[in-house]
Amino acid sequence: MKYKAKEYARAIVQAKKFNLQNFLRLLEKNGDVKKLKEIVVLIGKMKYRNVVIETARNVKTNWRFGKNDRVEEKINPELVAGARITINGEKQLDFSLKNKLDKVFKVEK
Repeated sequence: MKYKAKEYARAIVQAKKFNLQNFLRLLEKNGDVKKLKEIVVLIGKMKYRNVVIETARNVKTNWRFGKNDRVEEKINPELVAGARITINGEKQLDFSLKNKLDKVFKVEK
């Protein structure tokens, strides 16, 4: 089955796990190897973020992020309460009770 380069790019961006070897085999099987350069360019244009949301316990919430964002939810009991959001492994929004207590008692990390 033939797919458009944009469909391949979107699938890669939204995939939680990606195996390059398997992807290249799929392109070869579908006769779409010639689309590889276009796929790479499209992936670069599709702005996505890796978002990790940590909560102290399982919370049923509808997190709203961009349609191309990869969102991973984790439970981290050390947070005591609240949430910590990390974007692309760098930017961090820490609304946890642990963070507030650390600030009050000036705990060095």
